[in-house]
Amino acid sequence: MEALATGPAGRRRYFTLFARPNGLSSARIGIIASKRVAPRAVDRNRAKRLVREVFRKLRHRLEGVDVVVELRRCPAQGFNVEAGAEITKLLEELGTRSRGQDSKLSR
Repeated sequence: MEALATGPAGRRRYFTLFARPNGLSSARIGIIASKRVAPRAVDRNRAKRLVREVFRKLRHRLEGVDVVVELRRCPAQGFNVEAGAEITKLLEELGTRSRGQDSKLSR
């Protein structure tokens, strides 16, 4: 939860990303998908699966960071590709910044 206190590291249409250094050699992820944003459990689970899959592929670029992804808007069924590209871009930007020790992550 301390990652939320640092403020958003990135925000797009479907997702808000929070990050904080964790002092470990690996990255960890937390996902917030509320009923307010996605009332149906199937939609929340679909969004969480999408985030976990992208994180799994990019985990090696995010060493030593705790990442919290908050679902802002539930992507419609046919927009998984668009939402996947969005979360991929957010995590890639975070990976680039974390290697340069961006001030957002050093709080």
